[in-house]
Amino acid sequence: MNSNYKFDVVVLGAGVIGLAIAERLVSSFKNVLVIEKERKFGQHVSSRNSEVIHSGIYHPISSLKSQLCIKGNSLLYNFFDRYDIPYLNCGKLIVASNIEEENELDKLLLKGLEKKIPGLKLIDSEEAHQIEPNVKCTKAIWVPTSGVMDSHKLMQRLEYNFISNDGVVVYDTLVDNILFKNSKFNIKTSQQDSIETKILINSTGLWSDRISSMLGIDDLKLHYCKGEYYKTNRYKNINCLIYPPPSEVSLGLHTVVQLNGDVLFGPSAYYVDKIDYHIDDSNKKDFINSVQRYIDIEANDIR
Repeated sequence: MNSNYKFDVVVLGAGVIGLAIAERLVSSFKNVLVIEKERKFGQHVSSRNSEVIHSGIYHPISSLKSQLCIKGNSLLYNFFDRYDIPYLNCGKLIVASNIEEENELDKLLLKGLEKKIPGLKLIDSEEAHQIEPNVKCTKAIWVPTSGVMDSHKLMQRLEYNFISNDGVVVYDTLVDNILFKNSKFNIKTSQQDSIETKILINSTGLWSDRISSMLGIDDLKLHYCKGEYYKTNRYKNINCLIYPPPSEVSLGLHTVVQLNGDVLFGPSAYYVDKIDYHIDDSNKKDFINSVQRYIDIEANDIR
């Protein structure tokens, strides 16, 4: 039996972005719906990342990503404090190992200073060692506003706030088709429901281009970039995040600090043709060579 529903806003995708948008919009609209194809929130990109609170230093000052990252940095810390969500404002070292990388740091520092990111400074190897004794570098940028968080607890709180304000979430529901007519979106789902809304938010992450295609927007295509993480028992409770200079593809293989004190390295980055979360150690040698540039590590230290 088909069921027909009307909502003021429909958000597709219950990852961290979809939930954050829904949590904010539910205070301005009476009827807000979130549709998620998985059985619970955050099953894809939102739970497969370094859980880093970024400073906004990397991207061009004119980019929306940069502006939102800088603004979102303090908003995140405020949200964590308000709702007692675990985090660690540990800071980050972006390190150089040679003259070429030092030149890259100089450019990156100027970009960060232009954006007025708080507390940025260029430091020498001795100062870097005072912050994290295990780091190897010739120079580094100290970024004090970076940190790590519990992304699951963040999404859990966003979902709770949304539902507590009469928002509706439906899980295990696929979007089969979307029709836009007479200034309204009509969404057909795998549950044989027909949902009408004037405002539709596409927050479907790795499937966002497929959703757009349902509405005839075919000029935007995703190119999947995948990577692995390795865990180590050699280090525990290091003092901060450690990053190499960024590459064209990623921010580089970095040292990931977890809230329980565990230390990871990653992610690597390479393009693939399909979504596949299977991992192996075929890239382990390249991984070790990259990490050894800024911290001592051996093959048997990581898994």
